[in-house]
Amino acid sequence: MKIYIVGAVASGKSTLAIQLSELIGVPYYALDEVVHIPDKSTVWGNRKREVEERDRLFNTIINQSNWLIEDTGRACFEEAFKVADSIVLIELPPRIRNYRIIKRWVNQRLGLEICSYKPSVHMLRSMFKWSKEYEMGRDGLKLRLSLYKNKLIILRSNKDIKKFIISHKTISINH
Repeated sequence: MKIYIVGAVASGKSTLAIQLSELIGVPYYALDEVVHIPDKSTVWGNRKREVEERDRLFNTIINQSNWLIEDTGRACFEEAFKVADSIVLIELPPRIRNYRIIKRWVNQRLGLEICSYKPSVHMLRSMFKWSKEYEMGRDGLKLRLSLYKNKLIILRSNKDIKKFIISHKTISINH
């Protein structure tokens, strides 16, 4: 089983990926960790891997027989759309994502939530910018996903997400 979970920042991709991975027993990978290496000496708290290393790690993941990956749908990971059995787009309303961005940032600043970057004001602004770019279609994700309508599942609410998890409980019980 190969599942690619995509969506804007703070849409719930990681949470769903972790829950689903545990439920169905498929390894989970956050593609942010494929793109970035922790580096506390930088303003972001991490740095980008060299393209060759990033692509090698990514190809190692998608060449496995089973995987569950999550990402914002970066164009450099287009191959995963092609080989995934299912693509799950989490498309929650901007007001929910904005609330989650603030909540996450505060929790990270207080040390209540671990992150792979520095939870600076600059990062907070960037998260709002990335969320808006998704909403406006500037990141190109929805356009790229239009090529994969036959395997695209869109979850627009927490209720949709719960139904999706329940449907996979049935799958995991039957296997």
